[in-house]
Order: sequence, then structure tokens, then C-alpha cells
Amino acid sequence: MLWTIVRREITANILSFRFLMGLLIYFSLIVTNIFVLTRGYEDRLQSYQTAVRENEDKISQVEKYSEYGLTHMLKCDRKPKLLSIFNEGVDKRKGNTVTVAHGYVPAVAEQHGSDNPYLNIFASIDFTVICQVVMSLLALLFSYDAISREKEAGTLGLTLSCAVPRPTLLLGKYIAGMASISLPLIASFVAGLLVIQFSPYVSFSGSDWGRILLIFLVSMLYVSLFFLIGLFLSTRTDRPSITLMFSMCVWVLFVLIVPNLTVLLVEHASPIQSEEPYKEQAGDQWKQYEAEVKDYLQKRGVENPLDLANPSGVGVRSGVNDYDSGETVSASGFPNEEGLPLAQECYGFKENLRAQYADRIWQIRKEYLDQNPNRQSVLALNISRISPAAVYYNAAAILAETDLGSFWQFMEQTRQYRRERVEYLRDKKIFSSRRWFTTEFEEPFDLSSIPRFKERSEGIGGSLQRASLDIMVLAVLNILFFMGAFISFLRYDVI
Repeated sequence: MLWTIVRREITANILSFRFLMGLLIYFSLIVTNIFVLTRGYEDRLQSYQTAVRENEDKISQVEKYSEYGLTHMLKCDRKPKLLSIFNEGVDKRKGNTVTVAHGYVPAVAEQHGSDNPYLNIFASIDFTVICQVVMSLLALLFSYDAISREKEAGTLGLTLSCAVPRPTLLLGKYIAGMASISLPLIASFVAGLLVIQFSPYVSFSGSDWGRILLIFLVSMLYVSLFFLIGLFLSTRTDRPSITLMFSMCVWVLFVLIVPNLTVLLVEHASPIQSEEPYKEQAGDQWKQYEAEVKDYLQKRGVENPLDLANPSGVGVRSGVNDYDSGETVSASGFPNEEGLPLAQECYGFKENLRAQYADRIWQIRKEYLDQNPNRQSVLALNISRISPAAVYYNAAAILAETDLGSFWQFMEQTRQYRRERVEYLRDKKIFSSRRWFTTEFEEPFDLSSIPRFKERSEGIGGSLQRASLDIMVLAVLNILFFMGAFISFLRYDVI
């Protein structure tokens, strides 16, 4: 009985104008945007590779270790996420290169490379956005009249009079409707995957295929929710026109209004405070650092670490910003080489102390970030969960590693890299080496041994765990609306 109803409903859906329009819309939007975003990924990947080469070139030009303090600071470059082809998230918006130095703890990312202006037209349109907006609307259009249309036509009472159980009829309509929606979606998605395979820059690993499958399944869960919303509304009204009106109101509210209104509400309810007091605290710390260095040098009877060595060709370049400090020093020709051990000792103290103060200042900046922009972002994300559209997009972004949490993980990795690099400089006693400020002496200068940054990707298990809350919300909403439609249909007047 169930499969008879399913076959009848699928046949009716496939022969309908809605199915044809859905197939054309799915195919044109999904395949076109996957093609465009694949090209965009290729451009960003080439930009990343160029940035990595440039960073290595700068390292090869270093002659004195102190140049790492200011003039040749290392860069940590973030590789574009492959699955941004399906969900761009914040992958393009949050920056992709971070400066690292012992006198500066990374807190923000900058943008390297230039994007194609033509591709930016499609910057906010990807597979998940198509599902979020277009497919949810089509799901409602497939289900809003599933019950009320048959009642208005008089066929519902006739069907139920043939000893067809109401639960069986409702379940058959759901299965058939989802199958009708899924067929063109699967065909379009597979066509999009075939388009990607023509790119020489794209190669999916086993983990990537697993993530793609999960993104598709979550997308189907989201589409199922809107189909059930339409089915539920259809069991609450007698006329398809009324159901359509309520369906459009629900769609506009949860897909368009709530996600955008959330940002405005958070900006007014939790405004970002001025950063100036935190910058002043950081400035006071750097003044304290300079005073401590000055006191140290005075106790040793010098104003500058290199004074006793009487160097020639001295050049010093130093700079203190709001949150960072660095110095590059160069000297040659030492008439009094007996003063060099003191210079080495002073620089060892000075640069070790600079790294310690940079850590203190990071705590000041971290407090500002946690209480202002980061707090605002988390608050907006949590409030936006009122909308299933926002819940779905966040789950897909986590699975694609393009969400805000993935970016924060990258930033934490850059800070961990800085700690490793500072420990390397301390363990090798580079701060107090002669090669810190001169090339006049034959000392080991092996740049290849300096730690390089390597971004670590989150495992699929970790991503699934972080996305579990959003997936669970979608699953619970599916169950609730199916139960609502089931209970309403049991009491539905078919006459």
C-alpha cells in the first residue's frame, strides 16, 4: 500500500511543471557556481603558493638573526580550504597571512594576493547558499498543497475511503516528495563534482569525500525540514492558497529576516567597545620594557650594548606599534673585540625580555578580542540558531572547515608556532650570539633548521563533533514537524 502511494506521488511530481523547473534551477545554479568557485579556488591556491615562495625567498636573504625581529619577519600563510568550493564561509573574508616575530603575538590575519573582480560577484553564492535559499523554497512549493489540494479537489476523502490508513498516506507523500526533490539535486550535484574533476589543482582525499558526503546529507536534512514545514501547514488549512501564503511567510522569516536581523540586534545589544584603553595598557607595558632595558644597561655602564666594542657601520632600526615591538641591528668592524661578550649578553637579556613582554601584551589584546569582536561573533551565531537556515549553514561551514572556529584554530596554531620559534631561539642561544648583530664572524648560520609553519587540518571526527549540535537541531526539528503533521492529519477533516 505504501509503495503504491509513493509511486503514484512520484509519477505525479515528475510530470508536474514544478519538477521541470526544479531540475533546471538546480542544474543551472549548482553546476555554474561550482565551476566559478573552482576557478576562484585555483586563483587563491596559486596566490598561496606564491606567498609561500616569497616568504622562503625573504628567509634566504637574511644575513643576521636580528633581521627576524623587524625587517624580515616570518609569515604564516593559510592554505585555502578545498571544500570552500561548496561552502565559502569566512575562508575568503578573515585573511590568510599572519606575521610572526618574537616581539609580537599574532592576533589578526591580513589578505595576500588579489581576487578576480568577476569572481567576487559570486562571492556569497555557493552550494550551501543555494540549498539554504532556493532549495528550501522549492521544498515548500512541493509540499504546501500535498493535503489541502487533494481536499479541495475532493480526492482526499475518496483515497481514505479505500481503507488507506492516514499515517500510510502521509508517510507516502513525504517519501515521494523527498525522492522527487532529491533526484534533480543528486543529478546536479554529481554533475558539479564532474566539473571539479577537470581542474588540475583539485584532488579529493578520502577525508574530503567523507566531508562532501556529510555536507550533502546535512543539506538533505535541511531540505527535509522545509518539506515537512509545508506538509504540516498543509494539514492545518483547507485551501492551498492559504497554505502558500503561510508557507511564504515562514520562509521569508526564517531564511531572510532572522539571519540578517540577528547581526543588527547583536551590534546594538552588544556594541564593540573602544580599543584605545587596551592600546594604552600595551603602550605602558612597552614603556616598562624600555625602562627595564635601560636600567639593565646602566648597571653595566653602557647606554648601548655595542658601545664598548666601538663598532663601525652601525645601523639600528627599531619600531614599537600598539601591540608589537622589534629591532634590527647591524654592525661591522670592532676595534675593541673585548666588548663583544658584553654586547652579546645585553642582547640576550634584551630580546628574551622583549618576547616575555610580547606575551604579556597578548593577554591584554586577548582580553579585548574575547570581550568584544569574538564575543559578538559567538553571540550572533548562537542567536541566529533561531533560524534553521543559519543552523544549516553553520553545520555545513564546520564540515567544510570554512567556519569561524576553523579560522580561530588557524590563529591559535600561528601562536603555537611563535612559541616554538621563540623556544628554538632560546635553546640555540641565538639572542646572545654574535650573528644576531653582525656577519663579521664565522658562526653557524643554518637557516634551514629554523622551524617552519605548517597548518594542521582538523580531523573529520573533530569537525563532526563541533557540528553535532547544529545537526541535532535540524534532526529534532524534522521529528517535531513530522509529528505535528502526523497529529494534525489524524484530526484533519477530509470533507
